[in-house]
Amino acid sequence: MQEASPFSSLERTISFARDLWFNNSPIRAWLDAFSAHRHIGIAISRAPTELISDLCQFGAKYRKKFGFEFFTTTDARHSHKILEEVKARCENNILVELDFAAREEFYFIERGLTKLWERLSQEELQEETEDLGELVPDSLEEKLVPSNNSDEVVWTGDKATMRNYDLNKTPDENQIE
Repeated sequence: MQEASPFSSLERTISFARDLWFNNSPIRAWLDAFSAHRHIGIAISRAPTELISDLCQFGAKYRKKFGFEFFTTTDARHSHKILEEVKARCENNILVELDFAAREEFYFIERGLTKLWERLSQEELQEETEDLGELVPDSLEEKLVPSNNSDEVVWTGDKATMRNYDLNKTPDENQIE
């Protein structure tokens, strides 16, 4: 990705990453990425007592069958959903589970790229703002005056009559000249 960058848009970045992940990454790269997760461990630490044993049992069964830790995009606070999911995914064969896990992992990749893009865009915007130079005050002076419970703004510049106009009053009450 670094060699192909910079990208013109977040969509282009994600499209390139998707192609790289699903079509050009070796299975070993997938397995390395999968092994970095401890999702089931987090779910176990947050689970109600009655679910802990089953989560441990099915987490171990999954790890033994597939050779990597179970992980999911399901929020770790929903341990009952994770238990249902790990039970169901233990029934998959290795090819189905590799595909499923690769798609789950890409969700995390996409989310990370989105956060990175947003941060870099914010930094770029800040740099562009700093490059504009010093801001000079406008030649027309604006003065906000609190009014008596209306949404009236008083302007002390050129066209004061238009700036004083209160939409909650009739033209006669506004005394337009």
